Amino acid sequence: MAAYKRSGLMLEVLFDQGQADDGPKAPGYAALTFSPAAPPEAPDRCALALRLSDAAAALSDRDAVALLGDCRRLLRPGGRVYCDGPQGGATFTRLARWAEFVGLMALGGNQAAPGWAKRKPPSEAEPLVSILMPAFNPRFFGAALDSALAQTWRYQEIIVSDDSEGDEIAAIVASRAKRGNIRLVQNRPRLKARRNYAQCVALARGEYVKFLNDDDLLAPQCVAAMVAAFQKIPDLVLATSHRWRINAQSQAIEDMPATRPVVARDMVIEGVSLANAAIMHGLNFIGEPSTLMFRRSDFLPRPLLDQDKPFHFNGEEIIGAVDYAMWSRVLVQGNAVFLKKRLSSFRVHAEQAQAKAEVVSRSVDGIRGLQKQWIELGLFRRWPPHLLCCQPLDRPPSQASLWRPEAARSLPAPPQTTEELIRHWRATPRHAFEAQ
Repeated sequence: MAAYKRSGLMLEVLFDQGQADDGPKAPGYAALTFSPAAPPEAPDRCALALRLSDAAAALSDRDAVALLGDCRRLLRPGGRVYCDGPQGGATFTRLARWAEFVGLMALGGNQAAPGWAKRKPPSEAEPLVSILMPAFNPRFFGAALDSALAQTWRYQEIIVSDDSEGDEIAAIVASRAKRGNIRLVQNRPRLKARRNYAQCVALARGEYVKFLNDDDLLAPQCVAAMVAAFQKIPDLVLATSHRWRINAQSQAIEDMPATRPVVARDMVIEGVSLANAAIMHGLNFIGEPSTLMFRRSDFLPRPLLDQDKPFHFNGEEIIGAVDYAMWSRVLVQGNAVFLKKRLSSFRVHAEQAQAKAEVVSRSVDGIRGLQKQWIELGLFRRWPPHLLCCQPLDRPPSQASLWRPEAARSLPAPPQTTEELIRHWRATPRHAFEAQ
């Protein structure tokens, strides 16, 4: 058996060799070395089941997050984590919040031991996609809606949650009603931005959700390309891409650091390493809401975490930065794909909220709150914040667990070798930015 050196935790693994999961007492469990400072040395999705001893209940919150995140990574879809000690119920209760946090689902009743399961991916060949438009400003809305209607993916619904005070947006929708599956909801009274985003998710029926802000644009193949990535890549929770910056006249303008491609080609990126680089540097190269696609199920209410705050991180509302709140929530649950082709356009103009000083100030405060939570949970510990854990999108299935560190192109890289940086980072007992 393998010891969790600082806590005495014993982790046991039932490797997947095509057999059935006969519960926590089945023969064949083996030891696996586990450390909160480094990923386990085992392939992704190699385990049929995992057993945790009662020592897991004594873990700090940050070590519990590391442990359960690795359990999720090691399990095959549908695989289970059992709390198998004499005090298994207490262990389950102690870790339940963090299991929910990393995307594991509690087992139902009539189990041999309490625990959690890894979700199985959907099996639909042609899943429904919900394009969600939290609308307010009618100026560019028609062009945005037209770009949604022009998608090459056939199985989609467009939901317009109109938070304006007039009828211009409703009139634009009515003029295009025969061109696609469009559903309009007019908010009276107004919901304001965050609640409008939340309502869009609540109204969605698709397997996947694709936000489109009322002043942005989607390339015609955007949805199709992202659905293809979800269907190809195991454990994917987010798809994003390079995006254009455009002005009020829809002309392309120069990239800024946040919109430069973070990697040089189509890549799968381990979720925590991607979020870590963006959060620790306060630079959103992952993307605005219009750039991203998620599974709708990843935004279903989590009883131990969400309450009435869908866009938060461990209870910290990310005020003024709903994009950070969206992708930080899902990236602790799995992997991301970055597509190098520009699949959306982010419009820069004088009327957008980001042009207002008070919005920028709120965003800065929100990102600082997120950084505080990220650091307190120790999610920075495995990767220096300029490194991403990557594998090429076109890698053969036999190499689906082979990851390598790669410097984020959007960020400055230190002069040391990658190996030296990782070794020093993981060996540092306390970093300067951690609270005393």
